[in-house]
Amino acid sequence: MVGLSNDDTLLTVTLPCLGGTKMECDMKRLLLGVALSAVAANSFAQTQADYEETADVETENSANFNSNEIIVTADRIGYSTRDELTAPVTILTEVEIRNRNQAYVTDLLRTVPSLAVSQSGGGGSLTNLRLRGSEANHTLILIDGVEVNNPTDGAFDFGGLRSDDVVKIEVLRGEQSALYGSDAVGGVINIITRSGSNQERFRASLEAGSRETLEGQFSGVVPLGNAALSLNGNAFTTEGYDVSGLGGEKDGADSRRLSVGLNQVKLAGITFSANGAINLRHTDFDGDTDFDGFLNNTDSETDVKTTTARIDARFDFAGFDHLVQSNMVETETDTKSDFPTLSTGTRQNASWAAKRSFSGRHDLTLLGEVEREEYELASDPDVPDIYNYGLVADYSYKGEALTLTGSVRQDINDVFADATTWRVGAGYNFSWDGRVRGSVGTGVKNPTLVELFGFFPASRFTGNPDLKPENSLGYSIGYEQDLGDLTLSADYFRSELEDEITTVFNPDFTSTVINLSTDSTREGIELAAQWDIADTVYLSGSASFLDSDQDGIKEIRRPEFLASATATWDATDKVSLTVNADHTGSQLDTNFGTFSTVELDSYTLIGANVRYAVSDIVSVYLRGTNLADEDYQEVFGYASEGRGVFAGVRADF
Repeated sequence: MVGLSNDDTLLTVTLPCLGGTKMECDMKRLLLGVALSAVAANSFAQTQADYEETADVETENSANFNSNEIIVTADRIGYSTRDELTAPVTILTEVEIRNRNQAYVTDLLRTVPSLAVSQSGGGGSLTNLRLRGSEANHTLILIDGVEVNNPTDGAFDFGGLRSDDVVKIEVLRGEQSALYGSDAVGGVINIITRSGSNQERFRASLEAGSRETLEGQFSGVVPLGNAALSLNGNAFTTEGYDVSGLGGEKDGADSRRLSVGLNQVKLAGITFSANGAINLRHTDFDGDTDFDGFLNNTDSETDVKTTTARIDARFDFAGFDHLVQSNMVETETDTKSDFPTLSTGTRQNASWAAKRSFSGRHDLTLLGEVEREEYELASDPDVPDIYNYGLVADYSYKGEALTLTGSVRQDINDVFADATTWRVGAGYNFSWDGRVRGSVGTGVKNPTLVELFGFFPASRFTGNPDLKPENSLGYSIGYEQDLGDLTLSADYFRSELEDEITTVFNPDFTSTVINLSTDSTREGIELAAQWDIADTVYLSGSASFLDSDQDGIKEIRRPEFLASATATWDATDKVSLTVNADHTGSQLDTNFGTFSTVELDSYTLIGANVRYAVSDIVSVYLRGTNLADEDYQEVFGYASEGRGVFAGVRADF
């Protein structure tokens, strides 16, 4: 397996050896490592290059539907533009991210149609997303080109992901397993930060506010000829509040993040890039220690260390554009409570993609990849590693008006049944600035390591090694209309999931997971609008209607209605005001004390951000969150975070 391991001092390449003595294996690893180092390290660099090429255009026009942005998520080796896509995508540009100026990426993502947030407490606490009614571990999350889904449970905890360093977010909705494999049943979220840039730029910021919150951030890019060295750091702390709502000790959080990148190194016709990051997060939380369905005021805490690394290379050979990649993510979780756990999940991935264009309209991409997942439990050292081998063929036709796409993927797994996934799509641009698009495809989600092997032997949760993968079939059809300064879009989708994995709870509070024998169905309508009312006033909004059920029973934490609206006014060259409202409709959840279903009320979060440019370099801002002081729950039993006010200063130079 080609992967990256981190021993705090250097990065090394770890490779498998199929047979032979130890010396022979070491020699094979050495030779292969040298070969890959000569060829290996740039999808992320290309992603950043694509971003840099279009940044000026997007800055001039904050209406993301009215510009034809580059979308890198839809193509694993190149990129597409909006009018070439056959599946709906939401793009949050740097301008929109700056205008909303929200602390967490999840707050930005509330603007995305059919995306629901479930946060267990205040800032920094466990936060999961559900896209189009899929489970939290059904959406693949990329940060700077690395899949960051926790290898242990398959989900990504957004609780500690701050937004200050983010320059672009792409959300591709619907089954994407044909390109990305397992974890992409609901879609793909691609988060791009400054760490891959090769343009000289520096940013520093400091913020303080409610609940004794303090955050500092720095990012810098130093050109080295055509290449660049980037450094990004963030430190955050908050006293928080009592999540149990009992008036006891406060549940705070703090985090530290550091990333380093070497970008766009050109050598002998090969472009190399490398990136590494480490994120340390500490959170306090309350738990249900007496199993009555309500939180107790406990002094529990969790430490999470996430390390990512990536090296890649792009070169042309034999008429093909080649991309060789190797990346690694390791998540170490240490929970200190009445039921302590210590676990480490590691994912290593290596891939080789080759793309060729024919006649300027036909694109063919071939990709092969190998992936290894490892689960280490302090109390159970005998959990086996899981290997997966994937082969992908992707074709697209891009005419003046017609776009056709097709992908097929074969996954060979040493634990689960082999899987074949596919996706086909079509789009057509009309002469009246309208576009119709549609796609149909399949998805697969392998059981997670926790679902297979549990947390630890003494846990009340028992894994099920006989689980089967989940499989889905989904389609969508949509229409988009550009009316000058106004752009409207509407999409309908439906997806059916077989062999859904669900948790079964017993009266003695033990639990396990099984495959359901009946299908789950998710269908809905997504609406979006973008309107540049004037040169200084911009409006955007979305609304989603979702019906998600399993054998006729509504599924939990899937709101039937979601809506979002954002208004920005550039009052002067120095002053801008942004107001946003994010509405979440009523939804069901589970009272784990009685194992009964409860309904959580709808709520609306109102925020505002005022920014003043002191100079061309320095700006100050004032941000308000939950201004109506809404009392709400996203997870049953967890008290909400009240009104907040934060002030900050930022320097860009």
